[in-house]
Amino acid sequence: MAWNKPGGNDNESNNNDSDENKKPNNPWGSGGNQPPDLEKLIADFFNSIKQSLGMGATTPSQKQPDSKSSVLFPVILLIVIMALYALFTSAHKIDQAERGVVLTFGKHSSTMEPGLRFTWPKPISEVYKVNVENLFSTDESGEMLTEDKNLVFLEFSIQYRIKRDQVKDYLFMLEDPHATVKYAAESAVRQVVGTNTMDHLLNESREIASRDIVDVLQKMMDSYKSGIQITNFNFKEVHPPAKVKDAFDDVVKAREDAKTYINEANKYRRQRVPLAEGNVLKIVQDAEAYKEATITKAEGEAQKFNLVRQQYERAPEVTKERLYLETMEEVFANTSKVLIDSESSNNMMYLPLDQMMKKRQEPETIYMGTTTVTPTDRTTSYQHNDRTPSPRIGRGGR
Repeated sequence: MAWNKPGGNDNESNNNDSDENKKPNNPWGSGGNQPPDLEKLIADFFNSIKQSLGMGATTPSQKQPDSKSSVLFPVILLIVIMALYALFTSAHKIDQAERGVVLTFGKHSSTMEPGLRFTWPKPISEVYKVNVENLFSTDESGEMLTEDKNLVFLEFSIQYRIKRDQVKDYLFMLEDPHATVKYAAESAVRQVVGTNTMDHLLNESREIASRDIVDVLQKMMDSYKSGIQITNFNFKEVHPPAKVKDAFDDVVKAREDAKTYINEANKYRRQRVPLAEGNVLKIVQDAEAYKEATITKAEGEAQKFNLVRQQYERAPEVTKERLYLETMEEVFANTSKVLIDSESSNNMMYLPLDQMMKKRQEPETIYMGTTTVTPTDRTTSYQHNDRTPSPRIGRGGR
């Protein structure tokens, strides 16, 4: 029986045992199917543990354990529980994208790399796992004042992440790192916008302003020891206030038209410059060729003059006559009319060479004063006969 009845003898116990064979063993005296006895289940559980440890059972039919065994069991059980707790709280698995910040007695002691790591169990050591591969983003907007005292509406986004080697700063240096990034970004944007004009922000220097904002913002976060790396800054929208937006749109359109005209002019220049350079080269080459030809011709005439001078020194009169006739031949070759003045008469003779050339007759000798010439071809070239030249020809002298 699970309960010992006080004040009874052995006979009564035997009688009770015979009665219990007839009735269910139930302290409440009710029959039928009853739930299992909780106290008996607990006792059986502890007995099984004791048997496994070699301490024996504690049922009433067996001998009760001594005081030493009853004290040793809770101690061993406590040690087993503490060992399991220590093993569970000291082993840490750090993923590839994570870093583990270890605090020993509340003070930072180390930062764990990916892998299976071990520390002191809680509460001696605590580990905070942080994902350093995660990319954070925040969006902001507002009106800001430019360098030329104009209001401009800005909408921008910022992307940032946690530095791998400064995870502890991210956890403990700032109360709210994400709010700090938000407020610092707004301050950096206002600082950079205040040093640029509206035209630059709307058109040319937007990329330059973005780089400047990233530099200023990163310096702010480093000064706070935030452990945050700014990776990207982007202007989503930049435009003037609504009241003057149409006028600024016209300015932008005019600027785009100007760029179009400049591009067309550059295209025309690229087409014309090579042609002009080619023409210049051709002119230079022609000039060089003309220079060579002129120099060569001058050298030839100089040589010819030297030869004539040598002949003149040998026979001056003959050379004079030959030069005179050659000169007249060149003159008459370009005219079809000849006027001849005679010393013995005041009359002037007219010689129609153009009519004579049309007749295509045989050459004939023509007498002109004291000189006789004979045409040799249609170009009125003349051949001198051996006669003494007159000292004067025509009214103008020789």
